Amino acid sequence: MNRLTTNASLFGAALAATFAFYACGDDSSSGPSGDSGTYTSTETNSSSYQMLIDENSQTMHLSGSGDFENMCLVKGNTVEWGQVKVTSGERLAQYKFVGDTLAILWLDNEEGEYEDYGEMFVGGTAGNIYGSWSSIPCMYHDRGRDSRTICDSDFEGVQTTLTISDGSFSKTTTKTTSQASASDYPTSLFRIHLFTYLATGSKGDIPTAGDIFGHSFDQVPTAEALAMLGIVSTDVSLTGESFTYAGIPVTVEIQKAFKMDDDNKAAIVNVTANGVTCTGIREEFEEISREYCTTENINLFDTDSDTDANGNKYYYAYDYLNKNIDEFRTCIQTILPVTPAQ
Repeated sequence: MNRLTTNASLFGAALAATFAFYACGDDSSSGPSGDSGTYTSTETNSSSYQMLIDENSQTMHLSGSGDFENMCLVKGNTVEWGQVKVTSGERLAQYKFVGDTLAILWLDNEEGEYEDYGEMFVGGTAGNIYGSWSSIPCMYHDRGRDSRTICDSDFEGVQTTLTISDGSFSKTTTKTTSQASASDYPTSLFRIHLFTYLATGSKGDIPTAGDIFGHSFDQVPTAEALAMLGIVSTDVSLTGESFTYAGIPVTVEIQKAFKMDDDNKAAIVNVTANGVTCTGIREEFEEISREYCTTENINLFDTDSDTDANGNKYYYAYDYLNKNIDEFRTCIQTILPVTPAQ
């Protein structure tokens, strides 16, 4: 076991208490993004229909292949990225103009009535259905005199483009997912918890990969404070740190740290000492992307079933969660064994 001097131990206990005060904050809060940028992925689905239109009643009848959606499909003990038909090839719709904005209300096949809400589009000419239209993050609620437009940021990231001409209707849907870098290691709770563990030896203070997303801007360890614990930082950046602890070289590397929101984020952190690397993982996504849709991840998904537009049953994966808290903490204790400060 590594043991500090009596003075350093006393100071370490005080420092650990200070760290503990700040570490009790909300570890889901996010700090400034690191400098590794924002990464985006884009998926596109297109469909085309023959169209019969009645401009007097402002209705249209579409006949075509239907609309498709990309999903992570479960087939027995394997998974694969594939398409599911989500709408019928025969569709009826009513359209309305709200100023210069086009609203399309589809027929509900089960109810036999047009829906009282519809997606909204701009870019064409008011009163003229023909042309090119792009969706906006708003829905039109058709309630007679109480009709209204409601905009919701939840629609951001999905863009639908319509091209409507005499006899044809084409639709392209583009889904863009942005992953903003959340790497800000110097103020992260990961760093504070790591140094608190070195000061106390308490397993409860060993950081987890998810601590990368929590930050404490009020308590960033100073070089002088760390030196009294036998810690000398030689290189700290937004994505990691190199330091020595009681003469042992230690390297922390944030391999991945992206966050879209509290329910969709991924962090992988490596801590290396004494020739061994401990890798902490925290990855969670409500929707499964192509990257994570692999058979080796099948035990990390929740699965459910549904039926496609033709009535065929299919199984799909959602809510991906990959974490290794206990393994990571055990590994840290192995490569950096310490005793509590007295």
